[in-house]
Amino acid sequence: MATALGIQALQKQGAKYTGVDVSIDVQGAAEGAVLSQFSFEKLKKNKKEEKEECVVEPYLPEQDDEASKRWEVGQIYGASQNIARMLMTSPSNLMTPKLFAEEVAYLLAGLENIDIKVYGEDWVTRQKMNAFLSVAQGSTEPLRFLEIHYKGAKDKDEKPYGLVGKGITFDSGGISLKPSANMALMKGDMGGAATVAGALYGISKMKLPVNIVAVIPLCENMPSGNAIKPGDVIKAMNGSSIEILNTDAEGRLILADALHYVSSKYQPKSIIDLATLTGAMDVALGQVFAGVFTNRDELWEQLKKAGAAVSDPFWRMPLHKDYMRGMKESLVADLSNIGGRSGGSCSAAGFLQGFVDEKIPWAHIDIAGVMECSATEGYHIKGMSEC
Repeated sequence: MATALGIQALQKQGAKYTGVDVSIDVQGAAEGAVLSQFSFEKLKKNKKEEKEECVVEPYLPEQDDEASKRWEVGQIYGASQNIARMLMTSPSNLMTPKLFAEEVAYLLAGLENIDIKVYGEDWVTRQKMNAFLSVAQGSTEPLRFLEIHYKGAKDKDEKPYGLVGKGITFDSGGISLKPSANMALMKGDMGGAATVAGALYGISKMKLPVNIVAVIPLCENMPSGNAIKPGDVIKAMNGSSIEILNTDAEGRLILADALHYVSSKYQPKSIIDLATLTGAMDVALGQVFAGVFTNRDELWEQLKKAGAAVSDPFWRMPLHKDYMRGMKESLVADLSNIGGRSGGSCSAAGFLQGFVDEKIPWAHIDIAGVMECSATEGYHIKGMSEC
């Protein structure tokens, strides 16, 4: 943090070059140096003259290759987070499903071992992703489905790890319309998708020796004469019928088809999905912890350790069949898309679990609470989080 705050202070004085003592924490200093320079003022008519990026040069011990590598890794960490922040901060009219897919394809273009496929409605229809289609049908903006493969393992045919990101580029709530207060923040309801995109950038730049398959369903959730309605029943890709009781519980619908697609087609070593899924998570954990639901203790321990290492903490939440009782009481379908009033995050996670092969280690990370920094603190500017 000291490096980040120092660079911000020097930038205000017009500094264009800064030397940094990295004797305490090389990687942290590099990450802070990149994160501290994030801003999003390009759309302002009377914005201040565009800040030149401050060139940051570390004072590294001579011939210390390990320190140089840690500096590079820190810069990649920062750049990856800033990609997520940029995607989430962009207005929804400038980051539609189509534009999001194009932006991610541009950001990842040319990176080693990356292959990107962008699918449209015809392909999604052929896959019978009707849960995804039901959410998208209310908007005039065409949906997109991103499938990204990273093959960094020596054996390119080795089973991949799976990543899934919720990509609602604007969430009005649909027919079950949200209150107008703070609805503008719902441009960031693709925070899971943004996080996955940023992670893939970092993974490729660091040339990690793993294979990954990532999928990102992208659409808007809007009210219209063609929108799905409360009481409608749709059939998901896995064959389950779902009664829609609340159209604002849409994220779990697009994730359901995406999770089934990944788990059934690729049988990954594990799957992690990330989503700004429930307001209940914000109520439970606020802007401090992201909630983790998982079917494997070992995967939880790995995530807990990883979060602590970068000061981005997780809190384990209960994944229990009793939270699903209310969702299994529909008179007309296998499931409803909401349960009772209480335990909303837990019932949402239980819903998603039904679309993942139980043999696959899986974790659902609800980042609804940590999607936004509500106030400037330290070097973090007010706005969408890099989580």
